[in-house]
Amino acid sequence: MKLGIGLFTAQLPEGSSRNLHTEYRDIIELVKRVEARGLDGAWVSEHHGSADGYLPSLLPMLAALAAVTDRIELGTGVVLAPFHDPIRLAEDFAVVDQISGGRVICGIGLGWREEEFRQFDIEVSSRVRRLEEIVDILRLAWSEERFDYDGKHYSYSGAAVTPKPARVPPILVGGFVDDAVRRAGRIGDGYISSRAEPERVATALRLATEARSKAGRVGPPVVALLQNAFVTEDPERDWPMVRDGIGHQLGVYTGWREGTDVPGAPLKVTPPDEDDIRRTTAFGTPDEVLRVLEPLAEVLGSYPESHLILRLHYPGMEAAPAARAIDLLAERVAPGLKARAALGSS
Repeated sequence: MKLGIGLFTAQLPEGSSRNLHTEYRDIIELVKRVEARGLDGAWVSEHHGSADGYLPSLLPMLAALAAVTDRIELGTGVVLAPFHDPIRLAEDFAVVDQISGGRVICGIGLGWREEEFRQFDIEVSSRVRRLEEIVDILRLAWSEERFDYDGKHYSYSGAAVTPKPARVPPILVGGFVDDAVRRAGRIGDGYISSRAEPERVATALRLATEARSKAGRVGPPVVALLQNAFVTEDPERDWPMVRDGIGHQLGVYTGWREGTDVPGAPLKVTPPDEDDIRRTTAFGTPDEVLRVLEPLAEVLGSYPESHLILRLHYPGMEAAPAARAIDLLAERVAPGLKARAALGSS
């Protein structure tokens, strides 16, 4: 099991004293720290037209991270496939993978926010078919000198993508409901999940594995899980900061679902209840965080390649507390998690 940090989203809550230049530079410095502390990866996430500046351009950010690291893997969690031209997406991934020396993971998903589909002039109803076609095209683009493709939304004759990536990036497909999980198993190299109880994670990974087998794909899937966390030696001091950051992180999604952050309706951030934030966050001292995450590590450890991706930096947060959390995770939590994951593989 590999331990990654993310998702980095570069969101700035209204009234924040931070600016995007500082936010981007802090992300780069934090990712350098991830590598220096012996962790395994850094992951970024995409949305468009968000009032808080949610990171829209993942491959430029990954290129910056690739240039200042040598070892860790760099993942998208996830690229929203319908909003991208497939050939250009394949080219951008290939260039970043060459910069990194073959360390890129392509996490990819459908998108769901209607405002984004309106902005890109794409029918929401086309998103599943577009995702499936784009996955096909990425594989062809990265492995064939030239290729033909005849799909409903994308067609090519004699197309060539150069350069090829240093390695063909594994494609991990995101999703929540059972049909999406099965789709990930059927079309992807793996499945990426988010913020779920260990029992649900185990069920979802089993569904993806079964769908992969039925599709005739060889071997188990690569699996990944996104999880909110924060490691601190002073929980009482740091909880308000973490609570407010996660409140914005999750409250933006509620605001979008309620139809805000669109023309004529400014973004309304509606945070979850504090109890819900506590329940879904691995927060506390190193020992407390380890106890929360161990069951997830054991589930992930039963797969030959898995990624536990822990968010430690939240909207509005300065870099220093996130850096301390990275250090504590690496020194006092990661060894126990790796040991627990090893039990799952035995």
